[in-house]
Amino acid sequence: MQTLFKILIVSFIAPFFIIGCGGDNYKKTITPVRVEEVRIQDENAPLRYTATITPYSQVNLDFKVQGYVLEILQVEGADGRMRDIQEGDFVTKGLPLALVDPTEYLAKVVEAKSRLSEARARLQNDTQDYNRAEVLYSQQSMIAPEYDRAVKNYKVSNAQVIASEANLIEAEQNLSYCTLTPPSNGVLLKRSIEVGALVRPGSEGFVLADVSAIKVLFSVPDVVLGDVSLGEEMEVTTASIKDTIFLGRITEIAPAANTRTRVFNVEITIQNPENLLKPGMIASLNVFKGNSTDPVYAAPLSSIVRSVNTQDGYAVFTVKEKDGKTTTERRDVKLGNIYGNRIAVIEGLQQGEKVITMGAQQVRNGQEVTIIK
Repeated sequence: MQTLFKILIVSFIAPFFIIGCGGDNYKKTITPVRVEEVRIQDENAPLRYTATITPYSQVNLDFKVQGYVLEILQVEGADGRMRDIQEGDFVTKGLPLALVDPTEYLAKVVEAKSRLSEARARLQNDTQDYNRAEVLYSQQSMIAPEYDRAVKNYKVSNAQVIASEANLIEAEQNLSYCTLTPPSNGVLLKRSIEVGALVRPGSEGFVLADVSAIKVLFSVPDVVLGDVSLGEEMEVTTASIKDTIFLGRITEIAPAANTRTRVFNVEITIQNPENLLKPGMIASLNVFKGNSTDPVYAAPLSSIVRSVNTQDGYAVFTVKEKDGKTTTERRDVKLGNIYGNRIAVIEGLQQGEKVITMGAQQVRNGQEVTIIK
């Protein structure tokens, strides 16, 4: 039994002796990284921004009366068949887009007209009585209470006519509200109803956008704010419409930075008579910096890591070769403006130094690495 136990012990520890004796053949894993040289960034090169295209204006077409949707405007579709109007269709001012069942509101108009006719007839009689009372009272042929009664009846009848006229106007207005019409020309961005749907005052029917002109929205940091100004002409391009430059002007610059992103929103307005630019498209534009003669060194954004020496500081890992080994060196840096996927390094690096761009988050200071292409 003891012999068997010794055999088991030897079998268990033997591999460790083998590894220990063969240590010269064991190689630890070296972290692979990619590097890129720090280079001078042209400070006067234009800064390229991505922007979003939005309508010049956008309104919700809401219903003002309650009822069931009886009809939706029919237009000819791409297949030649008639279909309900939908997103993307162009509509003109006053075009009837949808109809709420007007039966109830038509009845109210008829009722209001009837009451107005009765009120006017009553007013006509009371007016005659009032005129006769005026004459008789002036001749002292009518006592005061009868005169006062005639005056009162005349005033009441006149007020009833005014109220009946107001009721008729309201009834006719509600009847007109049964037809939903756009206040201006535009493109439908959304349709929220179907035939037979029950709608109430405030229910959304359509979303209408004025795209005769469009807005291009982008954001800049405070260091670039001085390079844009109201009225400045800007060139805008889109990937959707290649080889076409759209000219617009800056029409609005936010007076304060966004509290979350700390950038300033800028708006460019571009005329869009041919409706080439659509809401939601992505646009690109360049902001040209002022003249500067000082060299600016820039490193890839992927090379930036948090500093271990300061709470809010940043650092990079450079590489150096010695005795056939490549090792890392953590270097605290001071950062500047962003240029696309690169960022200016104001302090801490020199041109030609190599920084780790892939693997910067996985290495330590002084660690041996291997550079891959």
